Amino acid sequence: MSSRRGVSTPTAKPLPTDRVLAGEHLTITRTACSAEGPFTARDLEALTGVSAHRCGLVMSFLGAYGLVEQAPGRGAYQPTRAGEAVAAAWKKSEEKGRQALRAAWAKSWFARCACTRLAQGPALRIGLVSKLMTLSDLDEKRSRHIEVLVDLMVAVGMLLPEDGGYLRWHENPSVPSPRRRADDQAADGDTSKVRVRTASESVLPAQRLESYDLAASTGDDLIALLSPPVLLADLGRLSREDMIALHGHIRGLAALLAKLRRHPMP
Repeated sequence: MSSRRGVSTPTAKPLPTDRVLAGEHLTITRTACSAEGPFTARDLEALTGVSAHRCGLVMSFLGAYGLVEQAPGRGAYQPTRAGEAVAAAWKKSEEKGRQALRAAWAKSWFARCACTRLAQGPALRIGLVSKLMTLSDLDEKRSRHIEVLVDLMVAVGMLLPEDGGYLRWHENPSVPSPRRRADDQAADGDTSKVRVRTASESVLPAQRLESYDLAASTGDDLIALLSPPVLLADLGRLSREDMIALHGHIRGLAALLAKLRRHPMP
């Protein structure tokens, strides 16, 4: 019988730590899988520049998906055969390494959820986060774990970002949004199929921004995202989970703005 033990007893739905960003998580993963023998969190700190404490927090997630396991000695780990395979792919190229990591996560609960959720086409990130939150039984206070998880899926190419905050499953073809298709047709000079918005359509008006100095603002990207009007055609692409999540975010934003607009206490 092998003397190797698992890092920890795996939970039903393992999640990455929220103390390590996705880019750092990948660096630690690659370094751990590339180890040629037992290593500790201190060894990872020396190689990655990430503190030993935070490197140690990543080991539980890597162990849950069979990339590392405990080795003899206190706080020691070693890569599994699956981890060594990921490291070998990474030595060939960055893309092959990320592809191998996607394969290692292919049967994970979050990969299956994302694949199913995006089977009909791209969906808003907030909708996918909401779905993952529901499946993981996390409360809002721990939503950061899910945000990091989605960032990781994007970082390895499992999820592909689309315009307007949408995410697409990597095996699915890109589907242009209704607005993008209209813009492309207008750019090509073919306006015969461009639908003209009628007055009867419900449109959320764009906020007037003339009084703001956009060049000096740190929120240019957010302003550019929020300024275009939202069409019914856009809302028609949302799922039930997207609409519920969007409703919750709008209510939260309204409550926050109302709080900010209150008169200061004398």
